[in-house]
Amino acid sequence: MSTAELIRSARTHRGLSQRALAARAGVEQSTVARIENGSADPTYTTVVRLLDAAGYRFEAPQPTLPTLAEAALGGDELDWTMIRAVTDRSERHQADIALMIGAEPPATASNTARTVLAAIASFVADRGSVAPPRWVRTAQPLSEPWQLLGTPQMLRRTMAETPPQLARLNVWLRADALTRG
Repeated sequence: MSTAELIRSARTHRGLSQRALAARAGVEQSTVARIENGSADPTYTTVVRLLDAAGYRFEAPQPTLPTLAEAALGGDELDWTMIRAVTDRSERHQADIALMIGAEPPATASNTARTVLAAIASFVADRGSVAPPRWVRTAQPLSEPWQLLGTPQMLRRTMAETPPQLARLNVWLRADALTRG
């Protein structure tokens, strides 16, 4: 159902004219008309206001917390956008850290991916003064160093600037690759 159909349906179901709905919602009648004929693309707030004015309670979707477990895409593949979402949110919402790093990556993740995620979880936990979950504490270092590709100079810099929580597991990644500051 389009936004236009949703608003029109809510209005007519309650027996309201466009003018009556607009008055209840505190918008112009022409705004309701443009929305209903599809010539206006209303904001989320306006849609909620119109539905509320028609007597419908609209529950806003609650955002879900990003988790490191969700960053494991299977095999060695990792979702770096999800990893960055966790590290970024952990800086602003320390109360959420345990939830974001608590779940163990799925069995479809390779040992390498699980260890990289454990290293990142350990880093996030330490920064937030949170105890790392059991799956992180029991992670074993990789037998071969894991690092992103780069020139020899870049790799030397990475090894020099890798946080100890990552280096302990033989994961070589600079903190600024995970955080904004």
